Amino acid sequence: MTTAYAERGGLKAPYIEPSTRKLWLLQRKTSKVGDGLGKTTGWIHRTSLKNRQVEMLAGVTYRRIDDEGLHMTEGARELTLDVDNVVICAGQKSQRE
Repeated sequence: MTTAYAERGGLKAPYIEPSTRKLWLLQRKTSKVGDGLGKTTGWIHRTSLKNRQVEMLAGVTYRRIDDEGLHMTEGARELTLDVDNVVICAGQKSQRE
């Protein structure tokens, strides 16, 4: 909010700083990315990622990581992402035995 009254209602348009790198969010599940997030907050997290041009892919199968990048398939499509870093988030299923 601003008190200069240069903008209608004293509100400025949001400024979303562009990312300095290309980001992907990948998941093995075929459901929509973030589908299990809370109904009242999940949409804002997905919108925030979209605004920052994070590419979200669901239903991927990881093949390998080598000097060329991350090799994977999405459906019938074979992809190799030219990546510098890979962050693996694993252990999403509870093991209660």
